[in-house]
Amino acid sequence: MTSKRSTSWLRRTAVIVSGVLIWGVALSAPAVADPLSDFYDVPVESTGHSPGDVVRIRPMNSPKGFGLGFDIERILYTSTDTHGEPMTVSGYTMTPTAPWPGPGPRPVMAYAPGTSGMADRCAGSAVLGTVGSSPAILPLLLAGYRVVATDYQGLGTPGGHTYLNRLASGHALLDVARTAGDAPVVLYGYSEGGFASASAAELAAAYAPELNIVGAYVGAPPADPTLNIEPLDGTTLGSAVLFAVDGMINAYPEHGDEIRSVFDADGTALLDAAQNWCSTDRAANDAVDTRALTRDGHPLTAHLDDPGVSQVIDANTVGRIAPSMPVYLSHGVADDVVPIEQSRTLLERWQALGADVTYREYDFPALPMTGANHAPGALAAYADILPWIADLVHESDA
Repeated sequence: MTSKRSTSWLRRTAVIVSGVLIWGVALSAPAVADPLSDFYDVPVESTGHSPGDVVRIRPMNSPKGFGLGFDIERILYTSTDTHGEPMTVSGYTMTPTAPWPGPGPRPVMAYAPGTSGMADRCAGSAVLGTVGSSPAILPLLLAGYRVVATDYQGLGTPGGHTYLNRLASGHALLDVARTAGDAPVVLYGYSEGGFASASAAELAAAYAPELNIVGAYVGAPPADPTLNIEPLDGTTLGSAVLFAVDGMINAYPEHGDEIRSVFDADGTALLDAAQNWCSTDRAANDAVDTRALTRDGHPLTAHLDDPGVSQVIDANTVGRIAPSMPVYLSHGVADDVVPIEQSRTLLERWQALGADVTYREYDFPALPMTGANHAPGALAAYADILPWIADLVHESDA
């Protein structure tokens, strides 16, 4: 169903927006986090561990959540990559210091962050909210939930970030949920995080059947790579296209030469440079037109059927497995970063498979600035998502 334009949306989200902004300011005082190279880069013994084992932990220097009443810890934990091999992933946990008032153990929100870039310095655990979407967890913490967040493969830990990789992202989110022990779990993500949450929801029954996952929030997911390139190409949001190509190369080195062969020398140089960008970097906000980067002068969309490229895209399209838990899928109609067609297509695919999906579109006036119409969908969703989560948690304790 679709909401109507009204001032009620502003009233419902004003307090949340204010809180998120305050949270962002509180966390962004240091522009650059401590190097922490000994935490992220010192090798971890990969043998003898199961997916979801915490192999390194370090409390944040600022105790009690910067005075807001949360214990914060960086973690390294084990997971499984695209090819079924063990990997180490970084992340963080935030736990309210106040006792959980409900019955049973404190519920856990397994949080998948939105796009922050490709460089290690962009990782949520490295900067913890100064870039990326970590401020989005504040309403979850204020509701009393514990948050366990993944950085994904290659953000923080050595190796390239496998941006928008279905298996690596889904596994990383499910395994960070495993670090929390026996508690009701809700998968939670928006944008890149929505993709990860959707992937994890599809993979959970086979990959982590022991987890008590009571629901999954999937916000504005770029679920089908073929639907997200053309709207960004030629715009100042085009760095996301470079990130997506780099993510393919990082996840599938066996196809790396095929994928890179689409691009000319300038294109491959820009792909290499983007591996070290954060979304807030100036270079990541310059316009990118793939016609100027390919060997034949055609846009990247003209190469989606190329060998190697098409195979990788097919492997990373979400919507072919029915999630085994209830899903709340939402999207802003005016979203100019991830088109609304992404969620509409995913909804059709999941419904055809018999999935339990609640769907909501937010139709509010578009803002006259490129990229400004993506975040409002996340803010609007809180008023619906928080009661939905509370009902799921209550039912799991009944």
